Amino acid sequence: MTVEEARAPAETERARVRVSGIVAGLTAANVLGAASGFITGPLLARALGASGRGDLAAVVVPLALAPAVLSLGIPAFAYRELPRGRPVEEVVGSLGLPLLLIGLLAAAAAIPVADALAGGRETIRAFLIVGFLSMPLVLVGGLLSSSLAALERWRVVIVMSAIPFGGTFAAIVALYALGELTVATAAGATIGASLIALAPGFRLLVRPRRPVFHLALARRGVSFGVKSWVGGLAQIANLRLDQLLMITAVAPRELGLYAVATTISGASGLATGALSPPLMTRIAGGETHLLPQAVRIVVAATVGLNLALALITPTLLALLFGPQFRDAVPMALVLLAANVPFAGASVLSSGLQADGAPLIPSVGEGIALVITVAGLVMLLGPLGGVGAAIVSLAAYGASFLFQLAMARRRTRVPLSEFLVPSRADVRWARGLLSGVGLRRRAAP
Repeated sequence: MTVEEARAPAETERARVRVSGIVAGLTAANVLGAASGFITGPLLARALGASGRGDLAAVVVPLALAPAVLSLGIPAFAYRELPRGRPVEEVVGSLGLPLLLIGLLAAAAAIPVADALAGGRETIRAFLIVGFLSMPLVLVGGLLSSSLAALERWRVVIVMSAIPFGGTFAAIVALYALGELTVATAAGATIGASLIALAPGFRLLVRPRRPVFHLALARRGVSFGVKSWVGGLAQIANLRLDQLLMITAVAPRELGLYAVATTISGASGLATGALSPPLMTRIAGGETHLLPQAVRIVVAATVGLNLALALITPTLLALLFGPQFRDAVPMALVLLAANVPFAGASVLSSGLQADGAPLIPSVGEGIALVITVAGLVMLLGPLGGVGAAIVSLAAYGASFLFQLAMARRRTRVPLSEFLVPSRADVRWARGLLSGVGLRRRAAP
């Protein structure tokens, strides 16, 4: 064995042991995104008003939802295979072709889908068409991003996470300063930044080798993906269906208020979004003991953060977005409560998928979806955005409780291990805040 060969496993081990350092970097990217949102959100609100903010949501929400719907969960298979040594060119080639074909079908349906969603608003229609025409690129780019995370290429992943926020931020601030911030220019900036963010991932198509297609691997990927896709689709539906239905069911002003409320409540997703990629990679590699700790840390952090946000939300909304957005306060408070079980369910879903149990999150999110659909039918009309927020609280709570019960049965650890923080968690959090990773705890 050469010196280089002997050194490689040690270097790989050192690269893998600093979980909190990885999460710190991903969290930093998410924090920058949230911080930029608290700057661009008020600028958009003041330039567009509540109705214009609703029109922008009518573009952004469908385009954010479409990749999750169309991908069939296939990128999740990369988290399963790449940490186990499957060559990247085989995974990308075998999974990329079906995603490319699905994207082409979505592009072919761009005009009728845009017509159905736009409701005669030409600006919304035009940008929806642009967004759906780009779906082949978006779906393949999503697979490449998942593959980079599965390979633990965290620097590239962090860059790809930061570009949409940074690009949109720079464009909106510049447009506002020039007096050119409109629904059209804001939508164009958002779509453009999202597409630019995909560029670093396309290096995987040529390095180290060109993609190779294997039909058997593609079938396995689609089969596994569909199992996780059902749950992921239900989760996205629970997260976005309310806004999607509000595009045509309520006045643009009501949708604009709700979009601002989700901006405030979304701050608690920072830790969840940062923790899930490395968690999936580690659990797929056999470190299943990390799941209870990850759940209790995220839930505790979300509770603390959202309590603080709830205290300042009435003042924050009026200060940042203007007096016309005061009516969003009740929606924001309910959504802050709803994001506690949502955060826990998101971590459980990622961990259980990586552990080879994608049907558990699917069933949990299916339960939540039933509650979401029935609740929106009953409450969206009479209560508007407040009704949608109440439905989210009930749906997220149901999904979290179900997945928690199944994870407890699967891992055979006490329920307190998932919910009660320990001293070790405090030390881990300190390491996260300082950016210095703690060595992973030895598996039992």
